[in-house]
Amino acid sequence: MRKVLILINPHSGVHALDRVNAPLAQVFRAAQGVEVHTHLIDGYDDSRQATLAAIQEGYYAVVVVGGDGTANSIGALLRGTDTALGLIPAGSGNGVARHIGMDTDISKAFSQLLTCHSVAVDTLEVNGRFCLGFAGMGFEAAVAHNFAQSRYRGLMSYTTSALSEILRYEPSEVEIDRDGEHLERRPFTMTFANSSQWGFDFRIAPTASMASGTMKLVILSDITQINAVQAAYSLYKGKIHQFPGCETLDARRVVVSGKNLLYHIDGEPYPAVGRIEVEVHPASLRILSPRRKI
Repeated sequence: MRKVLILINPHSGVHALDRVNAPLAQVFRAAQGVEVHTHLIDGYDDSRQATLAAIQEGYYAVVVVGGDGTANSIGALLRGTDTALGLIPAGSGNGVARHIGMDTDISKAFSQLLTCHSVAVDTLEVNGRFCLGFAGMGFEAAVAHNFAQSRYRGLMSYTTSALSEILRYEPSEVEIDRDGEHLERRPFTMTFANSSQWGFDFRIAPTASMASGTMKLVILSDITQINAVQAAYSLYKGKIHQFPGCETLDARRVVVSGKNLLYHIDGEPYPAVGRIEVEVHPASLRILSPRRKI
């Protein structure tokens, strides 16, 4: 009998616990040949201990009911093990969950869980830290820092953060080493994409695959207050790679050097540094997906 641990983050995103209880009860009724355990997360140390215990006991999967941040912290623990990561999107952006095909309706996502496949996916390492979906610097990192200070979650709060930053953000020169090739750019934003989107269906790397052995390095330049709305529309329609000033390059290892480089990992902001190193770890994590090809 397969064992599955479901971790519920009660503080994630905009979803109340009562919206989780009913579909979770359905999982218990419908699951056959699966022993389901649930755990309400009480901080990182608590979720870490529960996850490590599940790995030690040979659990088939640890399913996160939460957002990208919770998925990142649990994925970091599961990388390199036989225990798969499952995602029920209950956060704000839910970028990775959307990429792999999980429904953003929690009830439907729980139903999908019963028929998901365990597949091997790539992960990234950014300045020694685990990254599941994407990392970035420039404008998107400034937005991540702003959004982290907000009392509210959701698309409206994220949009407010983006609008406030676009009025004051100034790009800076950086040097880039992409698999030994030297580049110099002045990016408005730069994304290291393992999956296709930032979240909210804004697809910064529409052609990205989590099973390619490479990341998509997306360099978006020449964005102004005038063409920003057009760029946002292209992101939402999955056509940013066709936008003037957008470069999308395959890479296995990228090093960016510059001054006071703010960056984020899966939406979590980190302090400014002078060097950002990003490397792909192919097929390093198992993930539960409704799609066999992701």
